[in-house]
Amino acid sequence: MSASIQFSYEFFPPRSPEMERRLWRTVGQLERLHPCFFSMTYGALGSAQHVSIESAIALHNETAVPLAAHLTCADAGPDQVRQVASRFAAAGIDRIVALRGDAAESAAGEARYAFPSALELVMALGEIGEFDISVAAYPEGHPQAGSPIEDLQHLRRKLDAGAARAITQYFFDADCYLRFRDRAARIGIDKPIVPGILPVHDLHRVKRFSARCGASVPLHYDQSFARVEKDPSGQYRLALDLAVELCERLQREGVQHFHLYTLNQTDICLDISLALGARLGAAPAAA
Repeated sequence: MSASIQFSYEFFPPRSPEMERRLWRTVGQLERLHPCFFSMTYGALGSAQHVSIESAIALHNETAVPLAAHLTCADAGPDQVRQVASRFAAAGIDRIVALRGDAAESAAGEARYAFPSALELVMALGEIGEFDISVAAYPEGHPQAGSPIEDLQHLRRKLDAGAARAITQYFFDADCYLRFRDRAARIGIDKPIVPGILPVHDLHRVKRFSARCGASVPLHYDQSFARVEKDPSGQYRLALDLAVELCERLQREGVQHFHLYTLNQTDICLDISLALGARLGAAPAAA
């Protein structure tokens, strides 16, 4: 791999034995690329929280790739969130992806958050230990932000509070990210803004999720995927080509780190990484 290009990969906690087997197959392949870190998403409620914490600790213990555990403010109190962070620290996990998250509404229509935003979570983590903290960024704007500049100013406050980098919501238009990066630089943000890349495994699912989170899906994707609707291998090649084309454009504009949302699937993330210059090697030995 070129010394200037880095990769990180996001997984979600498995909720069945079959999903667990898929996760470990994916980890086993992608760790051979020697990424700079893996991340594990976080479910805040009940059994989802337990599975999230145990999955993060297991991944930390089973691979030498550094693990960044997601942590959210949603559906919890401040003490509960601090306890989870302390448990991660006690297990040797010193990287956190700090997010506000989306809380479930109560019958009265209220949502419960431990802290008003991820900013306060970053500040609280700084009181608990020496964490390497990543936060979220939104090239197309957070759906609840009052304005693009307000959203950027909030990102700057999170970074100034101690976060080391931002990882973006996925996007499909390179110019969208590049404009966002330029606006961030103009207000004094000088920490890395890592582009989040989502391969299009299923266009219909991506469009449904994008409608909820405010990400735009290019109109030409409908026509392109319609042409290979009955050709699974054609769909795969198209999704691969689109992701590689996006990343190559960003590389030409100086991007050196890509964060891939794997959906716990190996092949396409592996192929994207190899196309961009990654090289397979022996898996790093776990400590």
